[in-house]
Amino acid sequence: MEHQIEQLIKFSLFFIVVIALLLFWLIPKTNFARRFKMSTKIFILTQIVGVLCGMTGLIVTFVWPHLIVEMHLWELIVLPFALMYAFWGLIIRIRKNAEIIDEKQDFDMSIAGALTMALTIPAMVVMFILDSHNMVQELLWFPYYFFVTIFLFSGSILFLHKNA
Repeated sequence: MEHQIEQLIKFSLFFIVVIALLLFWLIPKTNFARRFKMSTKIFILTQIVGVLCGMTGLIVTFVWPHLIVEMHLWELIVLPFALMYAFWGLIIRIRKNAEIIDEKQDFDMSIAGALTMALTIPAMVVMFILDSHNMVQELLWFPYYFFVTIFLFSGSILFLHKNA
């Protein structure tokens, strides 16, 4: 049963990525492309999706550490966030200009990047201490780091956007 679920996840991931690539290639060639615009709502939605993907990934990493890589769950969890950024790439491709966010959003992303870098170091130290005292079982370092980074980056952007 587990093998069939893994195969279904692999097929789903492959199918979604192929469809996304086809849309990325086809949409700019249509009149429908004019309707694609970047907005503050899309910017915020991207960060909300990032926070949700990061939290979900952290929970799954702790609850089912043996399945996160074997069943390709980490790829499935991060897929919505990756698709949001693919949408950003589509807008850049349509507009033929990389400046799709305003100066405040750009500044918030820069500060969030610095905060994320600073905060992931203590997060990794805590995990190292927990791991060295055998308080976590079979935890995989890459998914933990990956999801902590996504969560902190998107969460920092949301915090900065709302409070600055």
